[in-house]
Amino acid sequence: MNDIIIIGAGPSGLCAARTFLKYDPEADVTLLDAHATLGGAWSREKLYPFLKTNNLTPTLDFFDLGMKEAVGIPDGEHVTGELMHQYLCVYAERFNIVDKIQLRTKVLCVRKEGSTGGWALDVEQDGKKRILKCKKLIVATGILSVPQKPDLKGADEFDAPYLHSSELGPNSHDLLEDPSVQKIAVLGGCKSAYDAVYAAASTGHKVEWIIRKSGRGPTWVFPTHTFLGPFEAWRERLVTRRIISFMSPCMFPDFSGFKWLRNFLHRSRLGKLIPQAFWKAIHHDTIRDCGYKSHESLEVLQPEQSPFWYGTASGTLSYDSGFFSFIRSGQVWIHREDVRHLSPHTVHLADGTELEVDGLIAATGYSAKPTISFEPTTIHSDLGLPTTVLEKQQSRFWAAEDTKADSAIADRFPRLIHGPYMSPGSSTPRSFHSGAAGEVKYTPWRLYRGVAPPGLTASGDRSLVFISMFSNLANTIRLEIQCLWALAYMNGGLPSVDRDITDGKIFEETALFQRFAQHRAPYGHGRFYPDLVFDQLPYWDVLLNDLGLATQRKASGLRELFEPYTQDDYRSVFEEWVQKNG
Repeated sequence: MNDIIIIGAGPSGLCAARTFLKYDPEADVTLLDAHATLGGAWSREKLYPFLKTNNLTPTLDFFDLGMKEAVGIPDGEHVTGELMHQYLCVYAERFNIVDKIQLRTKVLCVRKEGSTGGWALDVEQDGKKRILKCKKLIVATGILSVPQKPDLKGADEFDAPYLHSSELGPNSHDLLEDPSVQKIAVLGGCKSAYDAVYAAASTGHKVEWIIRKSGRGPTWVFPTHTFLGPFEAWRERLVTRRIISFMSPCMFPDFSGFKWLRNFLHRSRLGKLIPQAFWKAIHHDTIRDCGYKSHESLEVLQPEQSPFWYGTASGTLSYDSGFFSFIRSGQVWIHREDVRHLSPHTVHLADGTELEVDGLIAATGYSAKPTISFEPTTIHSDLGLPTTVLEKQQSRFWAAEDTKADSAIADRFPRLIHGPYMSPGSSTPRSFHSGAAGEVKYTPWRLYRGVAPPGLTASGDRSLVFISMFSNLANTIRLEIQCLWALAYMNGGLPSVDRDITDGKIFEETALFQRFAQHRAPYGHGRFYPDLVFDQLPYWDVLLNDLGLATQRKASGLRELFEPYTQDDYRSVFEEWVQKNG
């Protein structure tokens, strides 16, 4: 029996392995990954031309190894897929993780072992099935594992490549470099759709870009920097400043040292005017930065709602040349219409338009449902998994917890409960629209602190954690802190968790977190898993407070309010925790 098995050898799995091995270099750690190379979403077989990160360096750096040192990329640049893969390989080699990874190993099913309290995993490795067992299990597959490819009527008769954007890596040569492919259709309005459109247009193809009318429309994709008055601001670093995080209605406990300021901004009549003005300015400035009003062909790309509601369902213009020039020139045509069906080499839209194309890329995101089957299904509720098989009693239990959570949110921030309005000038709430999201029938991820299964935690079983079933802008900082929290949790070193168990608050806290995430980012991914942008810094504070570490990490009050939090502020948290806990 293994001590620790980590499912996934992408950034999350590698960071978890590094954290546990840093604490105990002799730990029995095994990583399993279905790909042929490490890297997860950045494995070599997933890469395709022009793929780059949304983030600029050094915001993707792990605490113990920077990209500049590892692969020589300077600060302030988007990272290519090739360099991202190379960086993860160097990281795994530097910290002796490579020989602990079993590639081409797909986990099919996970079962709880009865009396031993461990876990049994049915795996398929190089075509052979076997069973692995472990005492502790870390699921680090992330939420970008299961492509969400629409089941379009007539797809079997399309007689041309029909791919999900995640399949571009192994198929880019056949689609983008085949001289017989002249015109490509792209379905979707998210950042991956922008990437697919850019890849197709940059390789000389005509592009028919389809954004469904019945869906949530296009998302915000903006330049990396904006202006606040006369000052240029880096968007990614803007949202890790406390003063900016205070503009967001947040249900997390306040550990900033400025609770009085947050209360003033959200509880006083005068104070509320400030965040209202802030969000109005952000909406106006983002429209300006994106240039939606600069050309009539770009107006269709303007999202329906303020950036306030989108969470991380957004992106940056991480391209070497002007993306919008392809649209202004007519090389890319945009259609805001639903797809009725497909026929040979033709996409039929609901308004009767017929688009003759040589391939179709569905840039329609990923499903939030787990990639791994957990058995028996009766434990799905306790594990907090997305599922369709809750028992009636379990459904009633969570419905009651959700109602209590919604009541708490409504008491503090009723605007979140109302949600987005039909239009900027309307006062009528817009109901949730799942669009092509097939997993809408699934329950959301419900994890205590976004990491731990609530039922197991409440019963004192700390043998399982989930890492990165989560999305936020500064993913690496969140990932590092989550992994340290998971280490402390699995080793019984979190007194605050013990108190929540004693007080019977595990399920209550879990439901409040999930419902807040859902109401905060209805146009993002909040319906399915935590999706935080302006609330990511308070979330880190919660985990650090659980760990007994300082949350106010700047040298002065002014810096605490106005300086962005970066890797440098958290680089020593592991050593601080070890020193505190021995």
